Amino acid sequence: MYKLIVFSIQLILLITILTAIFTNPFIISLDIGNLKYSFSSNIFAGILITLLISIYVIFYLFFKSRLSLSNYFLKSRYKKLEKGYFYFVEAMIAISNKDNINAIKYHKRMNSYLKDEPSLSLLLRSEVYKIERKHNELREVYEQMLKSKKTESLGYRGLMENNLKDHDYHHAFLYGEKLFNLNPNIEKLYETLTYIAAKTKNWNQLLIITDKAYSKKIINKETFYENKSIAYYEIAKIKSDSNLKEANKNVLKAINLKNNFPPYIKLHLELIAKSNNLSLLKKLIKKYWLSSQSALLRKIITTIINDNNLDNLVFINQIIRSNIENEESKKMLIFFAIKNQDWNVARTNIVGLIGSNPSSEICLFMADIELGQSNDKQKSDSWVLRSETALSENIWICKITNKSQEEWNSLSDSGYFNSLVLNNIKMIDNSNI
Repeated sequence: MYKLIVFSIQLILLITILTAIFTNPFIISLDIGNLKYSFSSNIFAGILITLLISIYVIFYLFFKSRLSLSNYFLKSRYKKLEKGYFYFVEAMIAISNKDNINAIKYHKRMNSYLKDEPSLSLLLRSEVYKIERKHNELREVYEQMLKSKKTESLGYRGLMENNLKDHDYHHAFLYGEKLFNLNPNIEKLYETLTYIAAKTKNWNQLLIITDKAYSKKIINKETFYENKSIAYYEIAKIKSDSNLKEANKNVLKAINLKNNFPPYIKLHLELIAKSNNLSLLKKLIKKYWLSSQSALLRKIITTIINDNNLDNLVFINQIIRSNIENEESKKMLIFFAIKNQDWNVARTNIVGLIGSNPSSEICLFMADIELGQSNDKQKSDSWVLRSETALSENIWICKITNKSQEEWNSLSDSGYFNSLVLNNIKMIDNSNI
């Protein structure tokens, strides 16, 4: 409304001025050099009005034609983009269907329409090079991706996976760590980095990325404690050859994070034994057995006792006095009673453990007792034969491959990080294989 009023006032003012000029003409004189020119004011006004109208028409036609050209180019670009995106989608569908021929064909067509969309082109090119197995070209594409924020994550991920395939774990971890700093929530990224850290024995890096993953709520507290304890344990193993004090400090950190885990206790006792501190070693053996009694821990403690000549029955009774009725305590006593040839103690304690389906270990205990106490080789051999079909204890199983191994390691013999669980397996008679 306001603009209309202003325009009306301007129009009235213009008409008034023009009316005044045309109804009251006057002579305009111009002196140019020695010549004098005279003409009516009406002629001057007519020329001026004609000039203004011409300028208006020219500008109107110019801007209208410019707008038309802009619309034309915009529509043309839109159609090119539409076709480019169409071929991109077709190429991705072909890749998902493992239609390699069409994937390559649509990729080429897309490039002719989406020259100004490098992100999409790089993404599709990487998939096509995977199909064509052009590893050098694929690496170059990933490196180009690093130059753009839009594709940076894809570039780091591609380079990490490429180096993993080439077993170049050092560079795989470097790219994976950069990717983790950019986007730690990528599925399975943390697990991949823990695997690489374990493979390269880069335990300090495992501590760092585990702290980051927990702070960003990517892993729960249980996984946080578990993986940090493994890192400290492995660092302690490395330090055990050069710095017993540092090794001991790290293994205690591992034990604090995962209480009563036998492999950690084993390393701790071995470190103390290595320092020749027998009084502390005896104290710790009692402490650990009081805290937890298990077949695996008994095997570990038995080995430590044997290796350090602490196998007298007085000390063994001191270890088990608080849990003498525990089955594992009785087995420890039986083992050392047999070793010390105290057959009465061995037979008295094994009576309640035989049952209808004794383990391989109990069968072998009975074989030793029959041979040592009664010199009955026939009975001893029958117990040995029975042990071959009985259950064997203290076997670690890889939960991914189901393969077994005797000792626990953070990286299983099958090559998987923290995949070992304790299990019983039936012993196999290999004589018929």
